[in-house]
Amino acid sequence: MKSMLKLLRVALFLVGVLIIPDKIRAQNVEPPDPSFYSVSQEDFRAILSLLKLEMFKFNVNFPMDMKCEAYLYQQEYVERTLIQEKIIWGTRSPYTVFDKNGDSSEQPLANVKMFVKNNTRSFSLVIRMGEFGIDGYELKIDSVYKNPHACKPFKLPEEYKIGSKIPLLLIGSFWNATSIDGTMMAQKFCMENELPGDFSNPAFDKMPHYFVFGIAIKEPRKEENILSNSNY
Repeated sequence: MKSMLKLLRVALFLVGVLIIPDKIRAQNVEPPDPSFYSVSQEDFRAILSLLKLEMFKFNVNFPMDMKCEAYLYQQEYVERTLIQEKIIWGTRSPYTVFDKNGDSSEQPLANVKMFVKNNTRSFSLVIRMGEFGIDGYELKIDSVYKNPHACKPFKLPEEYKIGSKIPLLLIGSFWNATSIDGTMMAQKFCMENELPGDFSNPAFDKMPHYFVFGIAIKEPRKEENILSNSNY
């Protein structure tokens, strides 16, 4: 957990350091223009790639009048067969927030953020659901799955309903494929920017192993702790 948070700090540090021209750093002078410090999306992507970090933000924007409990779940599949499912964390929507004066207000769940570090045989995640979340979550890949794994986000639905499950992030395996002329073997992964939430993409028939992180939306419970029962 600590190493993951350190990497996030390093990423922000590199944003402020690596983009300064070498001449400016060598001469130890102030740049003549603040634009020397500007960071493009390409710069930031390059820094994250260097650190093997990926950032995903899902703007779920739950309606204020949809009172519910939102469970962050993890599923594991071998091919298309679900072999394991569990709750990682949960929160309510709307939830209570406090300002600097101590005054409280209700706020619906607006977004879910996931910072993912690829460690080759495992993944480290920092997850935020609104104002709360998990500072470190480790996902280990069983050694029986030899192919590398990578991340791909799902396309969000247009509306949210009580009782539905919303897949957010795939961590899936590359698959082996033969070239068109049949002379070479290669490993392939999903080419789309986003995957459909109904798992209709052909990649789900080809991946030998994958994990899915998502949100399950349930009716609110009044007294019981929302994490006390894993049967959601």
